[in-house]
Amino acid sequence: MKPAAIFSDNMVLQRNKPICVFGECETDIEDKTITVTLGEYSTAAETNSGKWYAYLPEMQAQDNLSLTISNSDGNKITFNNIAIGEVWLAGGQSNMEYFLANSKDAEKHMSDARKANIRYYNVPRCGMLNEELHNAEKNSRWELSNSDTLGMWSAVGCHFARNISEKLGCTVGIIGCNLGGTSASVWVDENTLSSDNDTNIYLEVYNKACGGLTENEQIKIYDEYLEYEKGWNERLAVIQKERPELSWEDVQKEIGECKWPGPMGIKNPYRPCGLYHTMIQRITPFTLRGIIYYQGEEDASRCDIYYKLFTKLISKWREDFKDSNMPFLCVQLPMFAYENALDDKTWPVIRESQMKASETLNNVHTAVILDCGELNNIHPIDKKPVGDRLSLLALKNVYGFDKCDAYGPVLKAIEKTSYGYELSFYNAENGFDVRGKVLGFEISYDGECFKEIIPEISGSSMKLKSDVNAVEIRYQWFNYNEVTIFGKNGIPLAPFKKKLI
Repeated sequence: MKPAAIFSDNMVLQRNKPICVFGECETDIEDKTITVTLGEYSTAAETNSGKWYAYLPEMQAQDNLSLTISNSDGNKITFNNIAIGEVWLAGGQSNMEYFLANSKDAEKHMSDARKANIRYYNVPRCGMLNEELHNAEKNSRWELSNSDTLGMWSAVGCHFARNISEKLGCTVGIIGCNLGGTSASVWVDENTLSSDNDTNIYLEVYNKACGGLTENEQIKIYDEYLEYEKGWNERLAVIQKERPELSWEDVQKEIGECKWPGPMGIKNPYRPCGLYHTMIQRITPFTLRGIIYYQGEEDASRCDIYYKLFTKLISKWREDFKDSNMPFLCVQLPMFAYENALDDKTWPVIRESQMKASETLNNVHTAVILDCGELNNIHPIDKKPVGDRLSLLALKNVYGFDKCDAYGPVLKAIEKTSYGYELSFYNAENGFDVRGKVLGFEISYDGECFKEIIPEISGSSMKLKSDVNAVEIRYQWFNYNEVTIFGKNGIPLAPFKKKLI
């Protein structure tokens, strides 16, 4: 009757929703009974193919409960100091994984977090369902905010949780389920990818990379890569300390090629569907309030199919967590580029896909953080605005704080006028906050060539003077550019691209 690893002392269970407790059992357990007891409630579990599931009724927020799992043989497991509160999953890649200890003003934020009623569970990160993963799960546990590992919590998740807890007055738990450098394709199953010819490309490329090798051969090759990577990282640390002025190309000439993410195969965590099996499936169907998600950087090379991939992920996660309308709060990618790099316009397409998902799927909302990027740094260190804006979305759309000012300006319509075009916006009733020069607007008369155009801002609308009919108007269609136009609440104007003909 082994419970899933996510159940431990200090855990947070979701309030006001039926609570699912689950785990593994012997396949011939039908003649035995598994019972789950939480507070005054007790229920028998259902068993199915070596799995068991028990559903407890909805409960109000409270602390200091115990949960007991027992069977008819007299075996018993008890977890203590359980809170009933709000539970959110923090998914994505490195910017969601980014540690609180490494973020801007870390000492202050860690001090504030230690005083907050928040808790954290870090899903173990392993590439295979093997003994390494099982050992990592045995050592995993829910952590209190006064734990020594606080600095390794997701900075975005921590800021989000603290805001929600303070506003609602209950315990908030964050489940960190993320890994740097991951495509959205690693977080869904094979059927999801293969169901569409476009997204199936991830599987096709993977199968070709494996080259017909057996699983044992794939494991051997990947283990050899891990040995190389260990030594390479040691050399990297030395040369970056001694010769920080070296370019990335010169560093590799000195210490050897960077081979990340390693050879594709059954053990590589970056393979398509890999972390779906070793992370997502290990925690489903844990009862959640919702999901916060910060990802997309790794899929820029296939930005044209990201909308399909991203919306498939949302649907699959909702299916697995057994809530077809679960709130999904997405972070739109900020500005980013390496200095002197060619602007290939891939990040704007990812941003467009993220915004489109919130416009086409129910209960999906996008946090605009266009101003939170950094030139030459794909990992911006100030994560507080990201967590803050996600929490505003949750408070308004999930918790019913209607007066919560959660959105910046978003394009509403473009109308042809006698002088050119007039742009109207949602969430701009009080006008705009322009910080410096108006930047980012472009107009095209042939659909290919774009030139800068500076609008005249008048209250909550903008006027673009043009004597020629335009084909397209767009705003901040750059991987990186300075952001100067905000709503009065400090949230930037969302990027857009609008075809007129």
